[in-house]
Amino acid sequence: MRIVLLVLAIILPASAVLYNIDEPVPISLAHAEYYISGRLWGEGGIMMRFGFGLWNRVTLGMSYGGNYVLGPGAPRFFDRYRPDFQARIAILQEQGYTPNLLLGFESQGYDDCSLQVYQVREKGAYLCAGKTFDAIRSHCQLGLNYWDGFNAFLAVNTLLPGSVELMLEYDPAFNDRGDVDHGLHPGYFNFGVGVTIAEKVRMVLGLRDVFGYKKDLRFNRVLEVSVNDRF
Repeated sequence: MRIVLLVLAIILPASAVLYNIDEPVPISLAHAEYYISGRLWGEGGIMMRFGFGLWNRVTLGMSYGGNYVLGPGAPRFFDRYRPDFQARIAILQEQGYTPNLLLGFESQGYDDCSLQVYQVREKGAYLCAGKTFDAIRSHCQLGLNYWDGFNAFLAVNTLLPGSVELMLEYDPAFNDRGDVDHGLHPGYFNFGVGVTIAEKVRMVLGLRDVFGYKKDLRFNRVLEVSVNDRF
């Protein structure tokens, strides 16, 4: 049961799971708790993310990275020339019929950043709610966000034996359809598998944009490793 609480962020105010694949999970770190993750993406790309619990319901963090960091050639870092920032406030924590409810802000987008615009847009300001369904060992969440227009997102995380997770995400991308060169607008569907080791280290392999909303992102694979502990 302890593993279930940690992996799905059911009751405790802290967990290593701040993100599924791309979408934020509606929890905050506890006071003096920290989160570090490294994400491999693109052509030798790396994105590092760090967060810490300022109080039990408040989390602050930052992130930075770029493409071609590994391998030959010159690294190409995100062209904002500054870290991106994250902030979270846990309004409600799941208990009984009460869901997790989180108010947050994220300036970090995903994939290449050209002319200071990410291929997969930032969340910006967002409100996200999540609820655990014990009968199917799943945590479901729904969020609304605003960055250059309104958008939404949802995610389902199902726990399997052995601390293994299956994740499904959907982002309709209402606020970035101008970047698409075809008439179909399915949005981003992401699928992932994760495993938590020793209740502190989590590894996620994600397959992103499986229906090819953007042709150069279809079946985009990422590997992310995160560590969660206390100071």
